[in-house]
Order: sequence, then C-alpha cells, then structure tokens
Amino acid sequence: MSRSPSSEMLAAYDAQTRGRAPRFGPAGAVVRQEGPLVRTHFGTHGTVGHQALDSLTEAGIDTLIGEQQTAFAARGEPVEWTAFAHDTAPLPARLRAAGFTPGWERSVLVAPVRDIPPPAAMPPGRGVRELTRAGRESPAVRDLAAGTGPHRIPLAELEADGRARHRGASMLALEADARVLGVGWAEFFDGTEFAAIGGMSGPHTEFLPVWARWAREGPSRHRGWNPPDFRFLVAEAAAGPVKDALVESGFQEITRARTYHWKPSGTPAATRPVRRLYDDAEHDALWDSFGRQFAFKPSVETYPGIREPSASVTWHLGALQDGLDRAAVKQLQGIIESGLLACVRPDELLHWLDRHHAGYRFDPRRVGGSGRPRWPGSAYPDGDYYLYLTADLRLGTFGHPWEESLCVFGEELLAEVEEPLTALLGTVLRRGGRHVDNVRTFGPTDI
Repeated sequence: MSRSPSSEMLAAYDAQTRGRAPRFGPAGAVVRQEGPLVRTHFGTHGTVGHQALDSLTEAGIDTLIGEQQTAFAARGEPVEWTAFAHDTAPLPARLRAAGFTPGWERSVLVAPVRDIPPPAAMPPGRGVRELTRAGRESPAVRDLAAGTGPHRIPLAELEADGRARHRGASMLALEADARVLGVGWAEFFDGTEFAAIGGMSGPHTEFLPVWARWAREGPSRHRGWNPPDFRFLVAEAAAGPVKDALVESGFQEITRARTYHWKPSGTPAATRPVRRLYDDAEHDALWDSFGRQFAFKPSVETYPGIREPSASVTWHLGALQDGLDRAAVKQLQGIIESGLLACVRPDELLHWLDRHHAGYRFDPRRVGGSGRPRWPGSAYPDGDYYLYLTADLRLGTFGHPWEESLCVFGEELLAEVEEPLTALLGTVLRRGGRHVDNVRTFGPTDI
C-alpha cells in the first residue's frame, strides 16, 4: 500500500530536518550533537532539537531532559524545546514534569515546490520586491516583522544567526505605490530538500511563487557547491488567516508542533557573543573610518598598504612558510588573541574584518576555549586583508596578504605582543611605518 503525499513529506521532514547538526551553524553559536539530540547554545538562550525518541522509556527521557537542563543552567541560558504531535514518546508530559511550560502550538505545513501556484496578476502599482539593505532596515519593514507573529523564526533571530543577508535567505516585501503592505523571510535548510518560510506578516501568498523559484535555483551558483534539489517549502502557522492562505495554496499539514520553555535561575546575557557583519551599515562605516584614518590603499603591488601609525610595529610573515607551518600560525593567533584580550576595556567589543567577505563583531571575553564559540577570524592574512580592530581604532592588527606582513598598532597592544611576536617571526620589518636599518631575517630569534 502506497503512502499518502503528506506521509511521504513527513518522513522526509523527520529524516532530514530533525535532530541533525547543521553544516553551517548560526554565527557564534555552540552546537552539540548528543545521540538523538542537537543542543544549540546562542549565548542568550538555547534550543533543543531531537529525532524521534519513541524507543526510550520515560526514565530515559527524564534523564535526557535533566542532562539538557544541567547544560543550559551552567550557561544561564533559557531553553526552548519543540515537541511534535506524531511522535509516540511521552515527551510533552515529561517536559512539563521537569518544569517546562508549554508555549506556541502550530501546524507544520509542507508543499512541494513544483506545486506552488504561479504568480497571479496584481493591480497596477502593486508588486513583490526582494529587499536590499536599505529596504530591510526601513522602519516600516522592521515594525511589520517585529509586530506580527509568532513566527517559526523571528527576523531578528535570523539576522543574529548570520543567515539573513546572503544567498541562503530571502526577504520580500509586498508593496503598493511604494507603501509596504507586508514582509516575509525564508531560508534554506542546508543539506536537505527543504526551504523554510521563517515568517510572514500576514497571509501574503504573493510571496510563495517567488520563493518557489528561489528554491528551485538554490544557492549553488553563489556558494560553489552542489546541494540537493530543494523540493519542499515548509512553514509553521497557528490557526488563522496565514494558515488558511497556505492551505489554499497547496500546503498540507504533516504534523503539529509545540514549543516548551524552561529558564534556569539568574539573568541571561542580553546579547550574543558574536555577530556576523557584512551587508550592514556598521560594517561599512568601520571600513570607511579605517580607510580614512589609515589611508588604506588595497593593491597587490603597493606596500605597506596603509599609513602605519607611529605606535606600530610590522613583521614579515615569511617564517610561517605561506601559512604551511600550521603550528606557527596557531602560535601567532594565540599571541594576538591574548594581547587583544588583555587590552580591551570593560564591556568593549572587537571587530574582525576581511576585505571581501563577512566580518564579525564579538566579545573577546566570551569566545575561545572549551564550550565557547571559537575566536572569529585570523590574524594571519590567508589570501586577503585581515584586520582586528577596536571600534575607536586605537589598537589592532593589519595583515597584508601580498606583502606577507602583519602590522600591530596601539601602544597597549604592542606592550603585550611585541616580544613574543619578534621571537616567533624574526627581525622587525618596520617601526612607525619606517624600515628598520638592519639586515632583515625571518624566523624565530632569541631576543
């Protein structure tokens, strides 16, 4: 006996999207796969995803729940755990018994991409537009996104995950005569056949054919890899106009889901330890400030590439053998990380910039080490200009990939790193932008 389309979609959904650690995790998050569970620590809160737990006894489920509570309590993170109605394990009852409180209940709705109706004709002056940065940051868009819901993932969370501003996500606006009527956002589930609607501010079925085309195209041309075909669109919606509109457009309910919440004692952190920056005003403004203050002139032939300040020292990186000496590269990174951490002011954040790719803003006190997000970026300029900076530009590093050099600036930072860097890299190349009058040597030295 053949299975119904909804049961086939449910089987694919269970197998591909539940309890699997993503290939590309959220920016700055710590993801742990533990048997049938995936636990994600965001620094401000956490989530638990799971495969079917039907083979476990109640005692086994209680043990799993207790282990997750211990892990989140150690970090002071509230946790969200989603249970599914078609699972036979008594997870909801055991979560309640452990102190979790029930939250949003909704339908999980899926439609094959090929079955999404084509776009219907719209009145003159009305249309769907893919949002650029200016559009995403407009007050009308932000208000619609934040003032509606609940959503499968709030737009602010998608942005904090670092997925809202590249080919792996799509954000649309429904407009009439330049007035925003509605917004919606969606993302790919990497390594699966599913693209997911993160949220819509209303029953805007005009978005669906745009997302169907986007899912068929996939991210391969941009990312340079060959994903599976994105065959399905998945959405989550409670009873109401949005669910009704999705069902009328061919979506089928494959199961129901409910989120359960638990909060340990203490006050959780208000911000995540790392934020990915690329198509952001903050990112562009920092690059512009650096370019003006340091007269940055990117070139494969122009050295040193910046106007090195008086309180700066520059080393050649030849001792690292074009980055092949991984142990030395790791040692270099450790010296820079320790120096920066020693110099930042209370509550001060750092930035890491990559000339042609995404950068990061991060709290150096909350990254690095066991159980934490890794320290963003690298001091070694592996193919592009890499920079660590404070927002006021008083100290930092500038890695020049073509000169194969590293400039460290700022008196505080130099006091921390000059001696160990010279011991690792060899004779200094420049001080205060002026070549040192000596014979240049590369490699570890005794100082």
